[in-house]
Amino acid sequence: MKHDNKIYQPLYIIAITVIILITLSFIKFEYPFEKINFTIRNVDLFSDIKEETAVEPTSSLQYSTMRCTESSLAIFPFLHNNILELLAPAANSSNSSTNMLPLQGKKTPITGNTKQLFHFFDALKNSKTKTVRIAHYGDSAIEGDLITADIRETFQSKFGGNGVGWLGIVSQDITFRMTTKHSFSNNWESAALYTNNPKGLPLGISGEAVVPKGNAWVQYETTPFRRYLKDFSIAKLYYTNAKTSTITYSFDGRTKQTAALKPGSSIQELILKPTARAKSIRIEFPTVDQATFYGIVLENEPGLYVDNLPLRGNSGVDLQQLNSSILKDFANYLDYKLIILEFGLNIAGGKTDYLWYEKEMVKVINNFKAVFPQTSFVLISVHDKATKKGTGFVTDPTILRLVEAQKNIAKQADVAIWSLFDAMGGENSMPNWVNANPPLAYKDYIHFNDQGAKKVAQLFTEALIDEFNKYK
Repeated sequence: MKHDNKIYQPLYIIAITVIILITLSFIKFEYPFEKINFTIRNVDLFSDIKEETAVEPTSSLQYSTMRCTESSLAIFPFLHNNILELLAPAANSSNSSTNMLPLQGKKTPITGNTKQLFHFFDALKNSKTKTVRIAHYGDSAIEGDLITADIRETFQSKFGGNGVGWLGIVSQDITFRMTTKHSFSNNWESAALYTNNPKGLPLGISGEAVVPKGNAWVQYETTPFRRYLKDFSIAKLYYTNAKTSTITYSFDGRTKQTAALKPGSSIQELILKPTARAKSIRIEFPTVDQATFYGIVLENEPGLYVDNLPLRGNSGVDLQQLNSSILKDFANYLDYKLIILEFGLNIAGGKTDYLWYEKEMVKVINNFKAVFPQTSFVLISVHDKATKKGTGFVTDPTILRLVEAQKNIAKQADVAIWSLFDAMGGENSMPNWVNANPPLAYKDYIHFNDQGAKKVAQLFTEALIDEFNKYK
């Protein structure tokens, strides 16, 4: 039987595809067009061979290696600790001074109701003898302790304190978080604001909750990445709805000890102390459905602590789902004197009216103010996000509308706001951060890298300390 020779058909398909891509390269959308769950973006087949305004230096490779990817470290988990050990000297060196950061960014004051910052400023005056806590909520921009770690380090160097603060039981950022090595067993049932909660578990201060399914464990270990996080002398475990049971724990791999859980529907705090400063703690949970657990706090002497509370892919509106009575229980233990809210990027793009967002975020802030009446609040605005236009990149026009909406939120909620958008340099500033030497943002023109996060933290802490100096 005779068959036609179809050997050239794949070549025809490839040729047609290339022609289509070349044609699309000359069709430019003003900005990405979104429809249902699909996004149509500009195509440029020749983008990788065009001359760029700046070349990324070798130093950016260091961060790419340190950050790695979730998939690569999931496949090779043993690399995590080795990478930390290899790169810690360089990381510590880069953190010793902010003078090496590029000049991008400009000094931008905190505006809005700065008078309500007195709750935080009064507490700062006593930070040498009393613990002062800051909650830093945000989206993926702060995941992996980005931005938060540098805010923490600046304040701890100035006002005392030594330790990372809050850590969840399970986390999505364990493969790229450099300030703590975090590992856990795979037999936890988890729920969170950013995923789902089919069983209606009572979510905690971080918007998360987990339940052990028998012989579960979690381990935390300090790293040499930050000198202010090298050890801890106290660990505090938070939980609720516990069965009459015990957990097992050990510091630095030493003798195992047991501790009893306290039954009850309110939030409980279990304090665990090593005989001397420790670098790691492992906790084992032997009983199925033993309790609903939330997280642990690692700290040392009195001082200032900044808790990193990221909600991946979230706009901040979902914080309304947190139960007020649970938050009040946590407030008895954590007693935040400043709450930072850094959201917005996840609703930028395609939207033209942010009135709904203003209303919902005002509700979020008012709910928190009711739970934390002696607490100061600062909103950090959305940062610049660039989109392709012709052969260059310009600010996504929805960002401009969103920044104004966030200023309205601060005004209606009567809190302070710091414009990260203005601090970056305003409109069309993201390309300058991407092309800085070393780069401060990735070439998606959306996300900061480690150096960019450090720069953001520097600009923000300078603005906050300026306000504190005025108050003194």
